[in-house]
Amino acid sequence: MTRSWWWRTILILGVVGYAVYYLVPSWVYFRLPADERNDSSLLEKLTPHWAPKKHLNLGLDLQGGIELVMGVDADKAMRDKAMRRADDLRRIAGDKKVPFKEIKSVQGQPEIALVGASPAEAKALADLAQEQFPDNFRVVSSEGNQTIVGFQDAWVRKQKDDTVDQAVKSLRNRIDKWGVSEAEIKRIRGSDGIQIQLPGFKDPERAKQLLGQTAQLEFKIVDDDDRSLAKVEHELPQGIHYGMDGAMPYLCSQDRLALEKFTAGKAPEGDEYGVEKVEALAPDAKSPPCDVPYYRTLTLHAKTEVTGDQLTDARVQLDSSGGIQKPVVGFTLDREGAEKFGELTGANIGKRLAIVLDGMVNSAPVIQSKITDSGQITLGGLKSQQEIYQEASDLALVLKAGALPAPVRILEERTVGASLGPELIRKGTWGALAGLFIVWLFMAFYYRMSGFVADVALAVNGLLLLAAMAMFGSTLTLPGIAGTVLTLGMAVDANVLINERIREELRAGKTSRGAVDAGYDKVFWTIVDGHVTAFVAGAILYYTGTGPVKGFAVTLMIGLAASMFTSIVVTRQIIDVLVRRSGTVRRAAA
Repeated sequence: MTRSWWWRTILILGVVGYAVYYLVPSWVYFRLPADERNDSSLLEKLTPHWAPKKHLNLGLDLQGGIELVMGVDADKAMRDKAMRRADDLRRIAGDKKVPFKEIKSVQGQPEIALVGASPAEAKALADLAQEQFPDNFRVVSSEGNQTIVGFQDAWVRKQKDDTVDQAVKSLRNRIDKWGVSEAEIKRIRGSDGIQIQLPGFKDPERAKQLLGQTAQLEFKIVDDDDRSLAKVEHELPQGIHYGMDGAMPYLCSQDRLALEKFTAGKAPEGDEYGVEKVEALAPDAKSPPCDVPYYRTLTLHAKTEVTGDQLTDARVQLDSSGGIQKPVVGFTLDREGAEKFGELTGANIGKRLAIVLDGMVNSAPVIQSKITDSGQITLGGLKSQQEIYQEASDLALVLKAGALPAPVRILEERTVGASLGPELIRKGTWGALAGLFIVWLFMAFYYRMSGFVADVALAVNGLLLLAAMAMFGSTLTLPGIAGTVLTLGMAVDANVLINERIREELRAGKTSRGAVDAGYDKVFWTIVDGHVTAFVAGAILYYTGTGPVKGFAVTLMIGLAASMFTSIVVTRQIIDVLVRRSGTVRRAAA
Protein backbone atom coordinates (compact mmCIF):
# COMPACT_ATOMS: atom_id res chain seq x y z
CA MET A 1 0.00 0.00 0.00
CA THR A 2 1.23 3.53 -0.79
CA ARG A 3 2.41 5.94 1.87
CA SER A 4 -0.44 8.36 1.06
CA TRP A 5 -2.98 5.57 1.71
CA TRP A 6 -1.59 5.04 5.21
CA TRP A 7 -1.54 8.77 5.92
CA ARG A 8 -5.21 9.09 4.88
CA THR A 9 -6.11 6.16 7.12
CA ILE A 10 -4.28 7.70 10.07
CA LEU A 11 -5.98 11.04 9.40
CA ILE A 12 -9.47 9.50 9.35
CA LEU A 13 -8.90 7.45 12.50
CA GLY A 14 -7.39 10.47 14.24
CA VAL A 15 -10.31 12.75 13.34
CA VAL A 16 -12.93 10.19 14.37
CA GLY A 17 -11.07 9.36 17.58
CA TYR A 18 -10.79 13.04 18.51
CA ALA A 19 -14.51 13.52 17.81
CA VAL A 20 -15.38 10.64 20.14
CA TYR A 21 -13.05 12.11 22.79
CA TYR A 22 -14.73 15.51 22.55
CA LEU A 23 -18.21 14.03 22.90
CA VAL A 24 -17.48 12.35 26.26
CA PRO A 25 -18.72 15.34 28.34
CA SER A 26 -21.83 15.57 26.16
CA TRP A 27 -22.51 11.87 26.78
CA VAL A 28 -22.27 12.48 30.54
CA TYR A 29 -24.43 15.61 30.23
CA PHE A 30 -27.30 13.92 28.41
CA ARG A 31 -27.29 10.94 30.76
CA LEU A 32 -28.12 13.26 33.67
CA PRO A 33 -31.77 13.96 34.53
CA ALA A 34 -33.01 17.17 32.93
CA ASP A 35 -33.26 19.01 36.27
CA GLU A 36 -29.60 18.23 37.14
CA ARG A 37 -27.91 19.18 33.88
CA ASN A 38 -27.27 22.80 34.88
CA ASP A 39 -25.45 21.77 38.06
CA SER A 40 -21.87 22.54 36.98
CA SER A 41 -20.31 20.95 40.07
CA LEU A 42 -22.17 17.65 39.51
CA LEU A 43 -21.26 17.63 35.82
CA GLU A 44 -17.60 18.25 36.64
CA LYS A 45 -17.65 15.45 39.23
CA LEU A 46 -19.10 12.88 36.80
CA THR A 47 -16.97 13.85 33.79
CA PRO A 48 -13.65 11.95 33.56
CA HIS A 49 -10.69 14.15 34.48
CA TRP A 50 -9.02 13.49 31.11
CA ALA A 51 -12.05 14.62 29.11
CA PRO A 52 -12.48 18.18 27.76
CA LYS A 53 -14.63 20.63 29.70
CA LYS A 54 -16.98 21.75 26.94
CA HIS A 55 -20.15 19.91 26.08
CA LEU A 56 -23.01 20.26 23.62
CA ASN A 57 -25.50 22.77 25.01
CA LEU A 58 -29.27 22.65 24.65
CA GLY A 59 -31.06 25.82 23.64
CA LEU A 60 -33.95 27.46 25.39
CA ASP A 61 -36.47 25.78 23.10
CA LEU A 62 -35.21 22.31 24.04
CA GLN A 63 -34.90 22.48 27.81
CA GLY A 64 -37.13 25.34 28.93
CA GLY A 65 -36.10 28.48 30.76
CA ILE A 66 -36.43 32.24 30.47
CA GLU A 67 -35.85 34.66 27.60
CA LEU A 68 -35.72 38.40 28.22
CA VAL A 69 -35.23 41.31 25.87
CA MET A 70 -33.85 44.30 27.77
CA GLY A 71 -33.66 47.84 26.46
CA VAL A 72 -30.76 50.12 27.40
CA ASP A 73 -31.68 53.77 27.93
CA ALA A 74 -28.68 55.14 26.04
CA ASP A 75 -30.32 58.58 25.79
CA LYS A 76 -30.30 58.92 29.57
CA ALA A 77 -26.63 57.98 29.57
CA MET A 78 -26.01 60.90 27.21
CA ARG A 79 -27.97 63.28 29.46
CA ASP A 80 -25.97 62.09 32.46
CA LYS A 81 -22.78 62.62 30.46
CA ALA A 82 -23.87 66.20 29.73
CA MET A 83 -24.40 66.81 33.48
CA ARG A 84 -20.89 65.59 34.25
CA ARG A 85 -19.39 67.64 31.43
CA ALA A 86 -21.15 70.72 32.86
CA ASP A 87 -19.48 70.05 36.23
CA ASP A 88 -16.11 69.66 34.48
CA LEU A 89 -16.54 72.91 32.56
CA ARG A 90 -17.42 74.84 35.74
CA ARG A 91 -14.23 73.55 37.38
CA ILE A 92 -12.08 74.25 34.31
CA ALA A 93 -13.52 77.75 33.83
CA GLY A 94 -12.79 78.54 37.47
CA ASP A 95 -9.21 77.25 37.21
CA LYS A 96 -8.57 79.21 33.98
CA LYS A 97 -10.23 82.40 35.30
CA VAL A 98 -12.80 82.41 32.50
CA PRO A 99 -15.81 84.44 33.78
CA PHE A 100 -19.31 82.96 33.58
CA LYS A 101 -22.72 83.46 35.13
CA GLU A 102 -23.98 79.89 34.83
CA ILE A 103 -23.01 76.57 33.29
CA LYS A 104 -25.74 73.95 33.45
CA SER A 105 -27.11 70.97 31.56
CA VAL A 106 -30.31 71.52 29.57
CA GLN A 107 -33.28 69.73 31.11
CA GLY A 108 -34.16 66.57 29.17
CA GLN A 109 -31.48 67.10 26.51
CA PRO A 110 -27.82 66.02 26.15
CA GLU A 111 -26.81 69.68 25.90
CA ILE A 112 -25.15 72.33 28.08
CA ALA A 113 -26.20 75.97 28.47
CA LEU A 114 -23.28 78.41 28.78
CA VAL A 115 -24.42 81.75 30.21
CA GLY A 116 -22.12 84.77 30.42
CA ALA A 117 -22.50 88.41 31.37
CA SER A 118 -22.27 89.29 27.68
CA PRO A 119 -22.37 87.55 24.29
CA ALA A 120 -18.57 87.69 24.24
CA GLU A 121 -18.36 85.79 27.55
CA ALA A 122 -20.81 83.16 26.27
CA LYS A 123 -18.68 82.73 23.12
CA ALA A 124 -15.53 82.45 25.24
CA LEU A 125 -17.18 79.67 27.24
CA ALA A 126 -18.15 77.84 24.04
CA ASP A 127 -14.57 78.16 22.76
CA LEU A 128 -13.30 76.77 26.09
CA ALA A 129 -15.67 73.79 25.85
CA GLN A 130 -14.54 72.98 22.31
CA GLU A 131 -10.90 73.45 23.26
CA GLN A 132 -11.08 71.14 26.30
CA PHE A 133 -13.28 68.52 24.63
CA PRO A 134 -12.58 68.86 20.88
CA ASP A 135 -14.18 65.51 19.97
CA ASN A 136 -17.34 66.19 21.95
CA PHE A 137 -18.96 69.55 21.45
CA ARG A 138 -20.59 71.57 18.69
CA VAL A 139 -22.55 74.85 18.98
CA VAL A 140 -26.29 74.12 18.80
CA SER A 141 -27.57 77.69 19.16
CA SER A 142 -26.46 81.12 20.35
CA GLU A 143 -28.78 83.86 21.48
CA GLY A 144 -27.87 86.89 23.55
CA ASN A 145 -25.73 86.00 26.54
CA GLN A 146 -26.39 82.26 26.23
CA THR A 147 -24.81 79.64 23.99
CA ILE A 148 -26.05 76.05 23.84
CA VAL A 149 -23.48 73.37 23.06
CA GLY A 150 -24.28 69.73 22.36
CA PHE A 151 -22.41 66.56 21.58
CA GLN A 152 -21.29 65.86 18.03
CA ASP A 153 -23.42 63.28 16.20
CA ALA A 154 -20.58 60.85 15.46
CA TRP A 155 -19.45 60.99 19.10
CA VAL A 156 -23.01 60.38 20.32
CA ARG A 157 -23.38 57.31 18.10
CA LYS A 158 -20.12 55.86 19.41
CA GLN A 159 -21.04 56.59 23.03
CA LYS A 160 -24.45 54.94 22.62
CA ASP A 161 -22.85 51.87 21.09
CA ASP A 162 -20.35 51.76 23.96
CA THR A 163 -23.17 52.14 26.49
CA VAL A 164 -25.00 49.09 25.14
CA ASP A 165 -21.73 47.12 24.96
CA GLN A 166 -21.02 48.08 28.57
CA ALA A 167 -24.42 46.76 29.60
CA VAL A 168 -23.78 43.46 27.75
CA LYS A 169 -20.41 43.08 29.49
CA SER A 170 -21.84 43.84 32.92
CA LEU A 171 -24.80 41.48 32.48
CA ARG A 172 -22.57 38.70 31.21
CA ASN A 173 -20.33 39.04 34.28
CA ARG A 174 -23.35 38.95 36.57
CA ILE A 175 -24.90 35.90 34.91
CA ASP A 176 -21.57 34.08 35.12
CA LYS A 177 -21.59 34.78 38.85
CA TRP A 178 -25.01 33.12 39.23
CA GLY A 179 -23.68 29.87 37.82
CA VAL A 180 -26.18 29.53 34.94
CA SER A 181 -23.96 27.31 32.82
CA GLU A 182 -25.55 27.76 29.36
CA ALA A 183 -26.72 31.37 29.42
CA GLU A 184 -26.58 33.35 26.18
CA ILE A 185 -26.49 37.14 26.12
CA LYS A 186 -26.07 39.20 22.97
CA ARG A 187 -26.90 42.57 21.53
CA ILE A 188 -29.77 42.72 19.06
CA ARG A 189 -28.29 43.96 15.81
CA GLY A 190 -29.22 47.52 14.86
CA SER A 191 -30.88 48.43 18.16
CA ASP A 192 -30.23 49.22 21.82
CA GLY A 193 -31.81 45.92 22.89
CA ILE A 194 -30.11 42.97 24.56
CA GLN A 195 -31.40 39.41 24.27
CA ILE A 196 -30.79 37.17 27.28
CA GLN A 197 -31.56 33.45 27.31
CA LEU A 198 -31.32 31.52 30.58
CA PRO A 199 -31.90 27.81 29.81
CA GLY A 200 -32.99 25.87 32.87
CA PHE A 201 -33.63 29.05 34.92
CA LYS A 202 -37.13 28.83 36.38
CA ASP A 203 -37.64 32.07 38.37
CA PRO A 204 -38.38 35.03 36.05
CA GLU A 205 -38.89 37.49 38.91
CA ARG A 206 -35.48 36.72 40.39
CA ALA A 207 -33.89 37.00 36.95
CA LYS A 208 -35.41 40.45 36.40
CA GLN A 209 -34.35 41.58 39.87
CA LEU A 210 -30.75 40.45 39.47
CA LEU A 211 -30.38 41.77 35.92
CA GLY A 212 -31.72 45.16 36.95
CA GLN A 213 -29.06 45.74 39.57
CA THR A 214 -26.26 48.24 38.93
CA ALA A 215 -22.74 46.94 38.44
CA GLN A 216 -20.39 47.95 41.27
CA LEU A 217 -16.80 48.92 40.48
CA GLU A 218 -14.19 49.06 43.23
CA PHE A 219 -10.45 49.73 43.48
CA LYS A 220 -8.58 47.75 46.16
CA ILE A 221 -4.93 47.16 47.04
CA VAL A 222 -3.63 43.58 46.69
CA ASP A 223 -2.04 42.25 49.90
CA ASP A 224 0.94 40.40 48.39
CA ASP A 225 2.37 39.81 51.87
CA ASP A 226 -0.50 37.58 52.97
CA ARG A 227 0.42 33.91 53.56
CA SER A 228 -2.76 32.80 55.32
CA LEU A 229 -3.79 30.34 52.60
CA ALA A 230 -0.79 28.15 53.43
CA LYS A 231 -2.74 27.01 56.52
CA VAL A 232 -5.49 25.35 54.43
CA GLU A 233 -3.26 23.53 51.93
CA HIS A 234 -4.01 20.10 53.43
CA GLU A 235 -7.75 20.54 53.97
CA LEU A 236 -8.92 21.41 50.47
CA PRO A 237 -12.12 19.85 49.09
CA GLN A 238 -12.21 18.10 45.74
CA GLY A 239 -11.86 20.46 42.79
CA ILE A 240 -9.89 23.17 44.66
CA HIS A 241 -6.10 23.19 44.34
CA TYR A 242 -3.18 24.96 46.06
CA GLY A 243 -0.52 26.87 44.14
CA MET A 244 2.29 29.39 44.58
CA ASP A 245 2.69 32.67 42.68
CA GLY A 246 6.26 33.48 43.59
CA ALA A 247 6.13 33.54 47.40
CA MET A 248 2.38 34.18 47.53
CA PRO A 249 0.07 31.14 47.96
CA TYR A 250 -3.25 30.98 46.18
CA LEU A 251 -6.16 28.60 45.59
CA CYS A 252 -7.63 27.82 42.19
CA SER A 253 -10.62 25.95 40.80
CA GLN A 254 -12.73 25.75 37.67
CA ASP A 255 -15.83 26.24 39.86
CA ARG A 256 -16.02 29.85 40.98
CA LEU A 257 -18.90 29.33 43.40
CA ALA A 258 -17.12 26.44 45.15
CA LEU A 259 -13.96 28.55 45.51
CA GLU A 260 -15.84 31.51 46.98
CA LYS A 261 -17.77 29.26 49.36
CA PHE A 262 -14.62 27.58 50.69
CA THR A 263 -12.68 30.84 51.23
CA ALA A 264 -15.59 32.70 52.85
CA GLY A 265 -14.63 33.94 56.34
CA LYS A 266 -11.04 32.63 56.17
CA ALA A 267 -9.26 35.89 55.26
CA PRO A 268 -7.14 37.70 57.91
CA GLU A 269 -8.62 40.69 59.69
CA GLY A 270 -8.74 43.70 57.41
CA ASP A 271 -8.41 41.54 54.27
CA GLU A 272 -10.72 39.61 51.98
CA TYR A 273 -10.25 37.07 49.21
CA GLY A 274 -11.01 38.22 45.70
CA VAL A 275 -11.43 35.91 42.73
CA GLU A 276 -9.81 36.42 39.33
CA LYS A 277 -10.50 34.44 36.14
CA VAL A 278 -7.41 33.21 34.26
CA GLU A 279 -8.17 32.50 30.61
CA ALA A 280 -4.64 32.25 29.18
CA LEU A 281 -1.08 31.81 30.45
CA ALA A 282 2.02 33.76 29.47
CA PRO A 283 4.52 31.68 27.42
CA ASP A 284 7.03 31.57 30.29
CA ALA A 285 4.47 31.16 33.08
CA LYS A 286 4.84 28.34 35.56
CA SER A 287 2.28 25.59 35.01
CA PRO A 288 -0.62 26.10 37.47
CA PRO A 289 -2.32 23.27 39.37
CA CYS A 290 -5.59 23.98 37.53
CA ASP A 291 -6.43 23.60 33.84
CA VAL A 292 -6.99 26.84 31.92
CA PRO A 293 -9.46 28.53 32.13
CA TYR A 294 -9.80 28.64 35.92
CA TYR A 295 -10.52 30.95 38.86
CA ARG A 296 -7.84 31.88 41.39
CA THR A 297 -7.77 33.84 44.64
CA LEU A 298 -6.12 37.18 45.36
CA THR A 299 -5.84 38.61 48.87
CA LEU A 300 -7.21 42.17 48.91
CA HIS A 301 -7.46 44.87 51.54
CA ALA A 302 -11.12 44.89 52.52
CA LYS A 303 -11.38 48.70 52.61
CA THR A 304 -12.62 50.26 49.37
CA GLU A 305 -11.07 53.67 48.89
CA VAL A 306 -12.42 54.53 45.44
CA THR A 307 -15.48 53.26 43.53
CA GLY A 308 -16.66 53.49 39.96
CA ASP A 309 -19.13 56.22 40.90
CA GLN A 310 -16.14 58.58 40.91
CA LEU A 311 -14.96 57.60 37.41
CA THR A 312 -15.94 60.00 34.65
CA ASP A 313 -14.36 58.30 31.63
CA ALA A 314 -12.24 55.36 30.44
CA ARG A 315 -10.84 54.93 26.94
CA VAL A 316 -8.19 53.14 24.90
CA GLN A 317 -5.04 55.19 24.26
CA LEU A 318 -1.68 54.56 22.59
CA ASP A 319 1.37 54.84 24.86
CA SER A 320 4.76 55.38 23.19
CA SER A 321 6.83 55.93 26.33
CA GLY A 322 8.79 52.69 25.74
CA GLY A 323 9.66 53.60 22.15
CA ILE A 324 6.91 51.36 20.73
CA GLN A 325 3.27 52.35 20.65
CA LYS A 326 1.02 49.99 22.54
CA PRO A 327 -2.60 50.23 23.70
CA VAL A 328 -3.29 51.21 27.30
CA VAL A 329 -6.47 52.11 29.19
CA GLY A 330 -6.71 55.74 30.21
CA PHE A 331 -9.21 56.85 32.84
CA THR A 332 -10.43 60.09 34.39
CA LEU A 333 -11.80 60.68 37.89
CA ASP A 334 -13.92 63.47 39.32
CA ARG A 335 -12.42 65.86 41.86
CA GLU A 336 -13.29 63.83 44.94
CA GLY A 337 -12.17 60.61 43.33
CA ALA A 338 -8.90 62.20 42.18
CA GLU A 339 -8.05 63.26 45.73
CA LYS A 340 -8.76 59.78 47.14
CA PHE A 341 -7.01 58.01 44.29
CA GLY A 342 -3.94 60.22 44.64
CA GLU A 343 -3.66 59.35 48.32
CA LEU A 344 -4.25 55.63 47.66
CA THR A 345 -1.77 55.24 44.80
CA GLY A 346 0.84 57.58 46.25
CA ALA A 347 1.05 55.47 49.41
CA ASN A 348 1.21 52.14 47.52
CA ILE A 349 3.68 52.61 44.65
CA GLY A 350 5.05 49.23 43.58
CA LYS A 351 2.01 47.36 44.85
CA ARG A 352 -0.82 45.90 42.78
CA LEU A 353 -4.16 47.66 42.41
CA ALA A 354 -7.12 45.30 41.92
CA ILE A 355 -9.95 46.48 39.69
CA VAL A 356 -13.05 44.68 40.98
CA LEU A 357 -16.32 44.55 39.03
CA ASP A 358 -19.34 42.73 40.45
CA GLY A 359 -17.10 41.04 43.01
CA MET A 360 -14.75 39.67 40.31
CA VAL A 361 -11.13 40.89 39.99
CA ASN A 362 -10.90 42.06 36.39
CA SER A 363 -7.16 42.88 36.52
CA ALA A 364 -4.49 43.79 39.06
CA PRO A 365 -1.82 46.07 37.49
CA VAL A 366 1.21 47.35 39.41
CA ILE A 367 1.04 51.02 40.51
CA GLN A 368 3.97 52.73 38.79
CA SER A 369 3.43 56.26 40.13
CA LYS A 370 0.96 58.46 41.98
CA ILE A 371 -2.32 58.81 40.07
CA THR A 372 -4.64 61.78 40.65
CA ASP A 373 -7.39 62.89 38.28
CA SER A 374 -6.27 60.70 35.39
CA GLY A 375 -3.95 57.81 34.69
CA GLN A 376 -3.45 54.74 32.60
CA ILE A 377 -3.35 50.98 33.04
CA THR A 378 -0.81 48.94 31.08
CA LEU A 379 -1.94 45.51 29.92
CA GLY A 380 -0.61 42.24 28.52
CA GLY A 381 3.08 42.91 27.91
CA LEU A 382 3.59 39.35 26.58
CA LYS A 383 0.63 39.38 24.21
CA SER A 384 0.38 40.47 20.58
CA GLN A 385 -0.58 44.04 19.71
CA GLN A 386 -4.06 42.95 18.60
CA GLU A 387 -4.64 40.94 21.78
CA ILE A 388 -3.50 43.86 23.95
CA TYR A 389 -5.81 46.23 22.07
CA GLN A 390 -8.77 43.87 22.50
CA GLU A 391 -8.02 43.47 26.21
CA ALA A 392 -7.69 47.24 26.61
CA SER A 393 -11.01 47.79 24.81
CA ASP A 394 -12.75 45.24 27.04
CA LEU A 395 -11.28 46.76 30.19
CA ALA A 396 -12.27 50.29 29.13
CA LEU A 397 -15.84 49.07 28.65
CA VAL A 398 -15.78 47.39 32.07
CA LEU A 399 -14.52 50.55 33.75
CA LYS A 400 -17.15 52.69 32.06
CA ALA A 401 -19.81 50.13 32.91
CA GLY A 402 -19.19 50.86 36.56
CA ALA A 403 -18.93 54.61 36.08
CA LEU A 404 -21.86 55.13 33.68
CA PRO A 405 -24.54 52.51 34.33
CA ALA A 406 -27.38 53.18 31.89
CA PRO A 407 -30.84 52.16 33.06
CA VAL A 408 -32.23 48.97 31.53
CA ARG A 409 -35.85 47.91 31.29
CA ILE A 410 -37.63 44.70 30.38
CA LEU A 411 -39.12 44.99 26.89
CA GLU A 412 -40.15 41.35 26.38
CA GLU A 413 -40.41 38.34 28.62
CA ARG A 414 -40.98 34.73 27.61
CA THR A 415 -40.98 31.60 29.73
CA VAL A 416 -40.60 28.18 28.07
CA GLY A 417 -42.06 25.38 30.18
CA ALA A 418 -39.78 22.58 31.31
CA SER A 419 -42.12 19.97 29.83
CA LEU A 420 -42.17 21.55 26.36
CA GLY A 421 -38.41 21.18 25.80
CA PRO A 422 -38.22 17.37 26.26
CA GLU A 423 -41.29 16.94 24.04
CA LEU A 424 -39.60 18.95 21.28
CA ILE A 425 -36.38 16.94 21.72
CA ARG A 426 -38.28 13.67 21.49
CA LYS A 427 -40.27 14.63 18.39
CA GLY A 428 -37.31 16.28 16.67
CA THR A 429 -34.98 13.38 17.41
CA TRP A 430 -37.48 10.73 16.28
CA GLY A 431 -38.22 12.68 13.12
CA ALA A 432 -34.53 13.03 12.31
CA LEU A 433 -33.79 9.36 13.05
CA ALA A 434 -36.77 8.16 10.99
CA GLY A 435 -35.67 10.22 8.01
CA LEU A 436 -32.07 9.03 8.29
CA PHE A 437 -33.17 5.38 8.64
CA ILE A 438 -35.17 5.57 5.42
CA VAL A 439 -32.20 7.17 3.64
CA TRP A 440 -29.89 4.44 4.94
CA LEU A 441 -32.23 1.70 3.70
CA PHE A 442 -32.56 3.27 0.28
CA MET A 443 -28.80 3.73 -0.15
CA ALA A 444 -28.03 0.15 0.93
CA PHE A 445 -30.80 -1.29 -1.29
CA TYR A 446 -30.10 0.75 -4.43
CA TYR A 447 -26.30 1.00 -4.36
CA ARG A 448 -25.62 -2.19 -2.42
CA MET A 449 -22.08 -2.20 -0.99
CA SER A 450 -21.26 1.36 -2.08
CA GLY A 451 -24.55 2.44 -0.51
CA PHE A 452 -23.45 0.81 2.72
CA VAL A 453 -20.18 2.75 2.45
CA ALA A 454 -22.20 5.96 2.08
CA ASP A 455 -24.20 5.02 5.18
CA VAL A 456 -20.97 4.61 7.18
CA ALA A 457 -19.80 8.01 5.96
CA LEU A 458 -23.18 9.45 6.97
CA ALA A 459 -22.76 8.15 10.51
CA VAL A 460 -19.24 9.59 10.68
CA ASN A 461 -20.58 12.89 9.38
CA GLY A 462 -23.14 13.07 12.18
CA LEU A 463 -20.46 12.22 14.74
CA LEU A 464 -18.14 14.97 13.47
CA LEU A 465 -21.00 17.48 13.38
CA LEU A 466 -21.93 16.93 17.03
CA ALA A 467 -18.28 16.91 18.13
CA ALA A 468 -17.56 20.19 16.33
CA MET A 469 -20.60 21.83 17.92
CA ALA A 470 -19.41 20.67 21.35
CA MET A 471 -15.87 21.89 20.63
CA PHE A 472 -17.06 25.38 19.67
CA GLY A 473 -19.51 25.55 22.57
CA SER A 474 -22.48 25.82 20.18
CA THR A 475 -26.04 25.53 21.38
CA LEU A 476 -28.32 22.91 19.83
CA THR A 477 -31.79 24.26 19.08
CA LEU A 478 -34.80 22.87 17.27
CA PRO A 479 -33.83 24.69 14.05
CA GLY A 480 -30.35 23.27 14.62
CA ILE A 481 -31.79 19.75 14.45
CA ALA A 482 -33.37 20.72 11.13
CA GLY A 483 -29.97 21.97 9.96
CA THR A 484 -28.44 18.65 10.99
CA VAL A 485 -30.91 16.66 8.88
CA LEU A 486 -30.37 19.01 5.93
CA THR A 487 -26.58 18.66 6.01
CA LEU A 488 -26.82 14.87 6.28
CA GLY A 489 -29.10 14.92 3.25
CA MET A 490 -26.50 16.94 1.33
CA ALA A 491 -23.85 14.40 2.36
CA VAL A 492 -26.02 11.64 0.84
CA ASP A 493 -26.40 13.70 -2.32
CA ALA A 494 -22.62 13.93 -2.70
CA ASN A 495 -22.29 10.17 -2.37
CA VAL A 496 -25.03 9.63 -4.97
CA LEU A 497 -23.05 11.77 -7.43
CA ILE A 498 -19.90 9.77 -6.77
CA ASN A 499 -21.61 6.37 -7.11
CA GLU A 500 -23.41 7.29 -10.31
CA ARG A 501 -20.21 8.59 -11.84
CA ILE A 502 -18.34 5.38 -10.96
CA ARG A 503 -21.15 3.37 -12.60
CA GLU A 504 -20.80 5.39 -15.79
CA GLU A 505 -17.05 4.85 -15.88
CA LEU A 506 -17.53 1.09 -15.38
CA ARG A 507 -20.07 0.94 -18.21
CA ALA A 508 -17.53 2.74 -20.39
CA GLY A 509 -15.17 -0.21 -19.90
CA LYS A 510 -12.68 1.20 -17.40
CA THR A 511 -10.99 -0.98 -14.80
CA SER A 512 -12.10 -0.89 -11.18
CA ARG A 513 -9.20 1.31 -10.15
CA GLY A 514 -9.68 3.62 -13.12
CA ALA A 515 -13.43 3.92 -12.51
CA VAL A 516 -12.91 4.89 -8.87
CA ASP A 517 -10.22 7.45 -9.68
CA ALA A 518 -12.24 8.97 -12.52
CA GLY A 519 -15.46 8.94 -10.51
CA TYR A 520 -14.00 10.94 -7.64
CA ASP A 521 -11.90 13.23 -9.82
CA LYS A 522 -14.76 14.24 -12.14
CA VAL A 523 -17.31 15.02 -9.43
CA PHE A 524 -14.84 16.67 -7.04
CA TRP A 525 -15.50 20.25 -8.16
CA THR A 526 -19.22 19.63 -8.47
CA ILE A 527 -19.33 18.60 -4.81
CA VAL A 528 -17.11 21.53 -3.81
CA ASP A 529 -19.30 24.03 -5.70
CA GLY A 530 -22.49 22.72 -4.10
CA HIS A 531 -21.06 22.77 -0.59
CA VAL A 532 -19.36 26.18 -0.92
CA THR A 533 -22.50 27.89 -2.22
CA ALA A 534 -24.55 26.39 0.62
CA PHE A 535 -21.84 27.43 3.11
CA VAL A 536 -21.95 31.02 1.83
CA ALA A 537 -25.73 31.04 2.27
CA GLY A 538 -25.27 29.72 5.83
CA ALA A 539 -22.68 32.43 6.58
CA ILE A 540 -25.09 35.14 5.38
CA LEU A 541 -27.86 33.68 7.54
CA TYR A 542 -25.52 33.65 10.54
CA TYR A 543 -24.40 37.25 9.98
CA THR A 544 -27.86 38.72 9.40
CA GLY A 545 -30.03 36.41 11.49
CA THR A 546 -30.76 36.15 15.19
CA GLY A 547 -31.91 33.42 17.56
CA PRO A 548 -33.20 30.27 15.80
CA VAL A 549 -31.91 31.42 12.40
CA LYS A 550 -28.37 31.63 13.76
CA GLY A 551 -28.71 28.19 15.34
CA PHE A 552 -29.74 26.76 11.99
CA ALA A 553 -26.88 28.54 10.20
CA VAL A 554 -24.21 27.33 12.63
CA THR A 555 -25.32 23.71 12.33
CA LEU A 556 -25.52 24.00 8.54
CA MET A 557 -21.98 25.38 8.14
CA ILE A 558 -20.38 22.86 10.49
CA GLY A 559 -22.28 20.01 8.83
CA LEU A 560 -21.19 21.11 5.35
CA ALA A 561 -17.53 21.07 6.39
CA ALA A 562 -17.96 17.58 7.85
CA SER A 563 -19.81 16.45 4.72
CA MET A 564 -16.91 17.50 2.48
CA PHE A 565 -14.50 15.44 4.57
CA THR A 566 -16.65 12.31 4.73
CA SER A 567 -17.79 12.38 1.09
CA ILE A 568 -14.37 12.92 -0.46
CA VAL A 569 -11.93 11.40 2.03
CA VAL A 570 -13.73 8.77 4.12
CA THR A 571 -15.78 7.06 1.40
CA ARG A 572 -12.86 6.97 -1.03
CA GLN A 573 -10.63 5.36 1.56
CA ILE A 574 -13.20 2.64 2.29
CA ILE A 575 -13.79 1.95 -1.41
CA ASP A 576 -10.02 1.81 -1.96
CA VAL A 577 -9.89 -0.95 0.65
CA LEU A 578 -12.66 -2.87 -1.15
CA VAL A 579 -10.92 -2.50 -4.49
CA ARG A 580 -7.57 -3.64 -3.10
CA ARG A 581 -9.13 -6.68 -1.40
CA SER A 582 -11.48 -7.87 -4.18
CA GLY A 583 -9.75 -6.47 -7.23
CA THR A 584 -13.03 -5.09 -8.50
CA VAL A 585 -15.45 -2.35 -7.64
CA ARG A 586 -18.34 -3.75 -9.67
CA ARG A 587 -19.78 -5.61 -6.74
CA ALA A 588 -19.48 -2.48 -4.60
CA ALA A 589 -20.99 -0.05 -7.09
CA ALA A 590 -23.21 -2.16 -9.29
